[in-house]
Amino acid sequence: MSDQVTLTIDGKTVTVPKGTLIVEAAKQIEQEIPVFCYHGKLSQVGMCRMCLVEVGTPMFDRATREPVLDENGVQKIGFFPKPMTACTTPVSEGMVVKVDSGAALDDRKAVLEFLLTSHPLDCPVCDKGGECPLQDLTMKHGSGISRFNYEEKQHFPKKYPLGDLIVLDMERCVICTRCIRFQSEIAHDPVLAIENRGRHAHIVSYSDPPFDSHYSGNATDVCPVGALTTKDFRFGARSWEMKNVPSICNHCGVGCNTVLGTRKGGSGTGQLKRVMPRQNETVNELWICDKGRFGHHFNESPNRLTTPLIRQDGQLVESTWADVLPFIGEKISSIKSANGSTALGGIAGARLSNEDLYLFQKLFRQIIGSNNIDHRVGLNANFEDTTAYTVGVGVGTDLSQVGKGSTILVIGSDLDQEAPILYIRVAGASVKRSAHVINIGGRRTKLDAQAQTSAYYQYGTASYLVLGILASVVAQGLVNQEWIDRHATGFSEITKLLQDFAPDSVADTTGVSSAEIEAIAKSYAEAENGIIIFGHEAGNDPALGAAIEALAAVTGHAGKPNNGVIAVLPHANSRGAADMGVVPNRLLGYLPLEGEAGLSAEQMLSGNSIKGMIIAGADPASESDTYRECLQNLDFLVVQDLFLTETAQLADVVLPAKAVAERDGTFTNLERRVQTFDVGIDSPLLAWSDWLILAAIAGQLGADWGYASADGVMAEITQEVPLYQNMAFENLVAPVSLDRQTDHYIYEGMSFTADVHEGIQWATVAENEQQKITLQLVVPENHTGSDEITLVTPRILYDGGRLLAETDVVQSHVFQTRALLSSVDAKKLGLNNGDSVTISQNGTAVNLPIQISRMLNEGTILIPRNIEGRPAERLVGSSDVHASVKVKKS
Repeated sequence: MSDQVTLTIDGKTVTVPKGTLIVEAAKQIEQEIPVFCYHGKLSQVGMCRMCLVEVGTPMFDRATREPVLDENGVQKIGFFPKPMTACTTPVSEGMVVKVDSGAALDDRKAVLEFLLTSHPLDCPVCDKGGECPLQDLTMKHGSGISRFNYEEKQHFPKKYPLGDLIVLDMERCVICTRCIRFQSEIAHDPVLAIENRGRHAHIVSYSDPPFDSHYSGNATDVCPVGALTTKDFRFGARSWEMKNVPSICNHCGVGCNTVLGTRKGGSGTGQLKRVMPRQNETVNELWICDKGRFGHHFNESPNRLTTPLIRQDGQLVESTWADVLPFIGEKISSIKSANGSTALGGIAGARLSNEDLYLFQKLFRQIIGSNNIDHRVGLNANFEDTTAYTVGVGVGTDLSQVGKGSTILVIGSDLDQEAPILYIRVAGASVKRSAHVINIGGRRTKLDAQAQTSAYYQYGTASYLVLGILASVVAQGLVNQEWIDRHATGFSEITKLLQDFAPDSVADTTGVSSAEIEAIAKSYAEAENGIIIFGHEAGNDPALGAAIEALAAVTGHAGKPNNGVIAVLPHANSRGAADMGVVPNRLLGYLPLEGEAGLSAEQMLSGNSIKGMIIAGADPASESDTYRECLQNLDFLVVQDLFLTETAQLADVVLPAKAVAERDGTFTNLERRVQTFDVGIDSPLLAWSDWLILAAIAGQLGADWGYASADGVMAEITQEVPLYQNMAFENLVAPVSLDRQTDHYIYEGMSFTADVHEGIQWATVAENEQQKITLQLVVPENHTGSDEITLVTPRILYDGGRLLAETDVVQSHVFQTRALLSSVDAKKLGLNNGDSVTISQNGTAVNLPIQISRMLNEGTILIPRNIEGRPAERLVGSSDVHASVKVKKS
């Protein structure tokens, strides 16, 4: 039987896959069927009745099952006695649908009249005005006169705080339940519900705190009326006043596609009024997290740097570019002449664009002559990955298509905190499409509720566990020998080492039973598609990366779409920083460095022979007293940043940089997808793009680069970095094919089309038939158990970073400095919530209040990284993830 169905809609024939809903089939012929409750990403409920259509199907004789023909020999169509909802009715062969018949139009008009009986006539002040389906459909189908008695109108509160970020106007709500279904089905935070019935029904939140979700802003997008609005945009602008500019979220490595809603202010400068998701099915579908939506207000902070600063008589004072640039050139040249080029070093933050990072390494390597460059500070300090180069997920990978027959192995990552939209996509692959998700970590995380399998290792043993899984794959005969023969070498050598890591051998070390290890190995190896996602909490042991690379390779889960490895790196361009060679021991595109490697960030900041530094978009002084002291002792320090950070306060020259919304460029996301962002708003006074600052410094040192724009820098990158040879701007902004767009976009929760900027992935070694991967295993660091409690220092979404500190609207979500402890350990220590404890390790001690958490296993205490006071970094250092500590009641 054919998987295709042919039907007729308002006289037009259309062929669609079996199971397609009428409302979706109509889109194929550009026939609008109006909806309120229907959304293509949510379950169908048929509540609003707006999509009622007449439906008929071919008639058959009940006795003979032969077609019933009319006088012309044409099979008769029997119409159902009542209209049917197009959003819940699947198509069938020969079906006839009447969308704009007289009866359907009458039904539509009646539904609108009922919806408007208690709906306020406040379109002139409603935030949804101009992009509101109810407004549009009322103009097209509604009656100009209401028969309803105004005195019987149902009244509700007009400004009800559903949560601290979302405002509900109950009178506008049409009870479509889109918000409820999004929270339950997509966000997996079922915090909303309908209370009461009939005309008294209204939306409520039962969570504490109210609307407790990282994804609450998406409810305002999918709301088809103005019932749900965001606190920061409410009454902020009208949709037709704004220009929608395509951009990329700069808060994590997922690379969510966004739209900047900008408006010219009274002074003529651009104002960023809101951030909304931009459809990209391969990255974020239609969603963004609340940090990405609300965390943009740092752009307008009064604390932004607006002009260059120079140190005079011990104080930073305002200066000009014309004065500071020659001074920087003179000082760098002086240090180089007196101490050699190796006395100079640079640190570039992973929030900089590819263009910035490329010129940063070019400045140091070609102009200054130093390999002392690095990006691994802050959240990047303890997590490096090169598996993306060899066995990263294949070009064309789309997690929204991963489902039955696929296994996703998540190791050491709390995706809901570290990469929220990646969490949504992995959870969706499990719940909606039946992929087998295996969540492995040292503690429970939100993903456990959607995973089919969960396992918990002892912190510090993740590499042992992956080696045990790999050894089990070999022992069970699940190796993909054909793939290995074509794409890899060294397999026979690693099998010898694996004999020491059989499941029975690593079970005691890891705390995961041999039976669990064997089952995980079997599920992953036998899957049609296999993806490994690993994160910060798995540790930074080189043995881990080598084992993950080998596991992907020997099972053949690399080199093709929906197979391979994803490292959950922390920043918007952590992957790009590695691609651009901003490390002391590698060149552009992961090419090996010839000659002596430079100093790492940790080495530069720990009292080595560095005399002068340029630090761009990073704040190492906030991490460590040692780093601060080292920076204070430098002969010369240049900092370029958005704010006067702790590091900038120590500088001799401070240069104001533009934020992402104020410039253009590219980021490379976790899946190696290079994506562009455009200029949305004006920058403060004298701020420059980072690439332009670096080019200007190079000019003071004798270089004649002559770049005029970011795309000019990218043009050179395409010539110098083989991985990026197809990344010219004109390719990166090519139109998206129609089958990847959402038609009727306004019904999906967007007020703009999404027709450009989908991005391009670069290919891995596993996808190159001319290269082979050399499989090499590294023996893990010896793990010895401890009677002490293990401190783990994960990343969290709302941390104490500077960008969030400058965003008032999210301050109630920022993690308040405290330690999380399991209930078992709290009972042993006689602790209750709020009690103070002293946590000590190697002579360093911090005092913190505790919160008892059901998500932690016995023997574990948790302090997030990058929070106020940096207690985690003080105890474990910048490059470690966990440590044994002593905990006692203060």
